[in-house]
Amino acid sequence: MNSRSNGFGVGIRPARGFTLVELMVVIAMVAILSAIAAPNFTSFIGTMNSKAASMDLIGDLAFARSESLKRNASASIVPLGSTWNSGWEVRLGTVVLRNRSELKSGLTINAPSAGIVFLSNGRVSVANADVDTSNLAWTITSSVSGVPQRCVVMLPSGSARAKMGAC
Repeated sequence: MNSRSNGFGVGIRPARGFTLVELMVVIAMVAILSAIAAPNFTSFIGTMNSKAASMDLIGDLAFARSESLKRNASASIVPLGSTWNSGWEVRLGTVVLRNRSELKSGLTINAPSAGIVFLSNGRVSVANADVDTSNLAWTITSSVSGVPQRCVVMLPSGSARAKMGAC
């Protein structure tokens, strides 16, 4: 039996829920934590975008190389437009095998050449004879402060890897 009643023999249940003061305290705490975390989250997003762009480039380089070996024909990876920032295509002759759209805003790529060609044996060649194929590297830079550069390096054998920092 309840110890509290309303005088008519019906029990009164205790109040449920939150008070307005409790709700305002929780909202203030969430706002303070969000203000502290926002700068770090921006840097995290910039780092992940830079890492994703480097992994996309490595994946497409490996794809172009594997297609050249599989089909015993030259495959190329070329930028769309005048720079690699606009995206790139993987081609087998005139057939486009894969198309990568432009980079996320705030990212730029400095590339060594207008295009890379994988010969039928998987080795690297470039359209520009002045470019040394033993030192092919793409530098990916973010405009977000605190985000380190990423470097994609390709060996003459055609294998590519990424590393943090300048090339």
